[in-house]
Amino acid sequence: MLKIGMICWKQGGGTNDYVLKNPPKPWKKGLEVMKKGKYKGKIPLEKAIIAAMEHKYDDIQIMYLNKFDEKKMRENDINFLVSLNLLAAWEKNDKEYKRVMKIMKDPSINIYPNFKEQMFLFNKGDYIQYYEKKGVPVAPTFIVRKDRNVNKIFQKAKKMGWESFVLKPHYAYANIGIGKFDTDVKGDIKKAENYLKKHKKFPAFVCQEVMNGFAKFWEVKSFWINGEFKYYVAMKAADKVFSEEAIYGSNPNEFGKVSPSVLKELKKMGKKVVQNFPKNLNKHSNPPMYLRIDFGCCMNNTLDGKSYFLNEVEFAGCATFSEESGLKNFSELWADAYYKKALEFKSKAKSKTIKKSTKRNTKRTSKKTKKRGKRIKSGGLKQTGDINHSWIAEWFDEHIFS
Repeated sequence: MLKIGMICWKQGGGTNDYVLKNPPKPWKKGLEVMKKGKYKGKIPLEKAIIAAMEHKYDDIQIMYLNKFDEKKMRENDINFLVSLNLLAAWEKNDKEYKRVMKIMKDPSINIYPNFKEQMFLFNKGDYIQYYEKKGVPVAPTFIVRKDRNVNKIFQKAKKMGWESFVLKPHYAYANIGIGKFDTDVKGDIKKAENYLKKHKKFPAFVCQEVMNGFAKFWEVKSFWINGEFKYYVAMKAADKVFSEEAIYGSNPNEFGKVSPSVLKELKKMGKKVVQNFPKNLNKHSNPPMYLRIDFGCCMNNTLDGKSYFLNEVEFAGCATFSEESGLKNFSELWADAYYKKALEFKSKAKSKTIKKSTKRNTKRTSKKTKKRGKRIKSGGLKQTGDINHSWIAEWFDEHIFS
């Protein structure tokens, strides 16, 4: 029996993805629907995927987990982060973050995606610069780390010829904490100071030139399962895309299509992102089980409607847009992907050799960390409470950019 843990929000639907009751399917029978609110009468996607898996495969036992319960997680061959990940613990408090991080780092608890993969994609600016080096088009970018002197940020943006720029926090998701600033508006310096004070808990920020076509043209979210393109959603960010209070302006649900020629180019870019996903993060992620690769328009502010660039790469909790995908077998598609990936983790037995190797690696890492401590006392990232994020930049140097 293949034991699978699915780690999700308590009520399900943590990604705001829901499945309609119709058309009826055998696996939908008996599933509870939301009783009230915006999604009344709909089935949370997480529970739909589990039901579809259980209906199709008789060699599995699925445990629905709404928190990081170490004891229960150890009972499973694999634990999938469906709509909860390390960020949920980070947002709660430092104590919970430390506890969950310890679980994530434990090689005897199979978690997918693993700690290294999560860290790679939580630090937006680092992976953007990584993919830029791999030849993937990105918006002009630099990273704001410990030095958060607003005047220096504005001077650098002006030197790079930017009229406007955005700050996007590392460790944020779903457009949380995006700020837009104009380099020639005097009041925006004070505005940026207030922004950085308000968001001081975040370890770093991506600073990017504003691409004016981002709100004018479709933002394209493409979905890749086991290295293959499966579907995309084109949506309008509308006029207030950079407003924290009204991120989608008056058009939060406007969806559409891009031309065949644009889609062809986006697939090429997406394939390059997948193929260059770091191979040293997880032996079970070559390619990753799934990635959501988001693209915006237009490079160099051409407003040509076709010069798209990589905006973000997400997984482990990102919205999958079940209703907007247009796929009739949406839940089954994801159910099959989870099942096939779970098969890779079926053997849970750990040999003594592996345990010894793990201990030796831990000691080496510990010594290396002590040596690093002297080098990073005067640099690194901002601290959040008791958690020192200084190691993240060096972690990228060692594991990604080397």
